[in-house]
Amino acid sequence: MKLIFLCLTIIGISLFSSCKHTHTYDKFVKELDSLKVVVEQSVINFKTVDSTACYNAYSKQFTYASYINVNLKDTVSRSVANDLQTFYMLGRNMVNYLAMRPVWLAEAQKSINQLTNLSHDLKNGSVEDEEAIEFIGEEKKEAEKIIGELKENTEAIREQMEQFTKTLPTAELTVKKLNNDALPELVKPEIKAQKEMD
Repeated sequence: MKLIFLCLTIIGISLFSSCKHTHTYDKFVKELDSLKVVVEQSVINFKTVDSTACYNAYSKQFTYASYINVNLKDTVSRSVANDLQTFYMLGRNMVNYLAMRPVWLAEAQKSINQLTNLSHDLKNGSVEDEEAIEFIGEEKKEAEKIIGELKENTEAIREQMEQFTKTLPTAELTVKKLNNDALPELVKPEIKAQKEMD
């Protein structure tokens, strides 16, 4: 009987210490779970910008800017020049967004997976104490960076698309004047990130 009591006591103590260990990180588990939800919401918001519409806009920008660059020899009014300059400058930002979009989404998905796995491991007590704090810090930092990146680039491309919509009529009118009142066939440009110019 004493042996059974002793075995039950040992099992009880080990279970209690195991439970105590997993509850040590309850606060961090909640933080990680909340952070994961914020990353997921950031991805949803990021995806509200239609990448096909962005590509189609870039195709027009690329085609018309290239045509104007080659064929415009005459002086234009200041307002037309300003619109055309803005229109011309949009290209680099649009193509960089389109090139980086899958990268940002892949990074976000990786972060969601990491947060999920770390939260699961902390709940189960399968992370060493020394490693746990380091892992938590790393994953929080990475998730916060991704949230900021997605927000910043969502706002930036929306602004670029607005600028495109405002300046497109001037670009189209200029192209038509240079091309017997017709717009050239749209080029389907390659999506490759461009370096910033100094």
